[in-house]
Amino acid sequence: MPEIHLPQKIIFERNAIENFSFKRVERTILICDSEIIKNRGTLERLENKCRKFSAQVRTVFNTNVHELYNLASEEFFLDEAELIVAVGSSAAIDCGMLLTSESGADFTAIPCCCASTMTDFENGEYFSYRHSPTTLVLDPTLIEHLPSSTVACDAFAAFAYTVDTLSSTDNIITRSLAIHGAVGIYKSIIPACRGEIASLDKLMYSMYFAVAAHRNAKEIGNSYLSRVGRFFADYGYSKISVCAVILPNIMEYEESATRRGLFEIATAVGLAQEDDDPSFATVKLIDEIRRIQAKLGIPRAISGFNLAENAYRTRRIHSNIPDDLLDLCYYGSFKFMKL
Repeated sequence: MPEIHLPQKIIFERNAIENFSFKRVERTILICDSEIIKNRGTLERLENKCRKFSAQVRTVFNTNVHELYNLASEEFFLDEAELIVAVGSSAAIDCGMLLTSESGADFTAIPCCCASTMTDFENGEYFSYRHSPTTLVLDPTLIEHLPSSTVACDAFAAFAYTVDTLSSTDNIITRSLAIHGAVGIYKSIIPACRGEIASLDKLMYSMYFAVAAHRNAKEIGNSYLSRVGRFFADYGYSKISVCAVILPNIMEYEESATRRGLFEIATAVGLAQEDDDPSFATVKLIDEIRRIQAKLGIPRAISGFNLAENAYRTRRIHSNIPDDLLDLCYYGSFKFMKL
């Protein structure tokens, strides 16, 4: 039976973190990985707000998400908390998601930008613990203070999640969320990266549509995006950075599987008319994505991360991912060089 899972409550408005109320519980753990959130006093304000609703509040801060998980896990099992609050990057949200999956505690997620980066932890791969938070707070004031490079990276990764979703599901609600998210990201990413406030708001909401769709897509733990993401993440790169870079290459490689959805996106953003050839329209969309990436400083290939070719080729031999796809992602597309 078709179904979709979403948070019990989604709070979305500017200054939402100042205005919403936490659930009343005895014990809360607040985790964060963002220097910007900490240095601007937002973490302290959230901690003070938690204390109004919880008798005991433990705060755990670390910029390394794996260390953050280990520290937060230790704190949790010292005195089991009933609520876990994660604020910061997509990796921090994943960390909170894993902790609540293990413990059954309620989970409030407060992302600064994208709400997931498919983080694989030693205690669990992303697809073994992914689930929606109990409460989601989308406050666009948080994204305003991020570097444009971070905003661009998160947005392209979220767009990649929509492509992954479109390649794997026929659920009309999930597909609609994915397409709506992709269209919003496409239309708002350039003005958002220039600092336009209304576009930053729209971009944050659109990224969540993309994440919500991806979180509800079935059978994508072994998708091309997931497999390539894991392959290059093993070199120490974040999955969100990898997904942002390989987006057009995945679109190109999966064009036949995603053509219907990509055609809808191309039509909605004005790159095609409804009576156009879908194949031509999707190629045009892919080319436009590459142009926007170049304009915003996103590398056109994983080799742009300065990954040595011998290191790449040594591991490629032992991979079960098609060589032509890995090469496309590592070296970039010849089509792009001709643009």
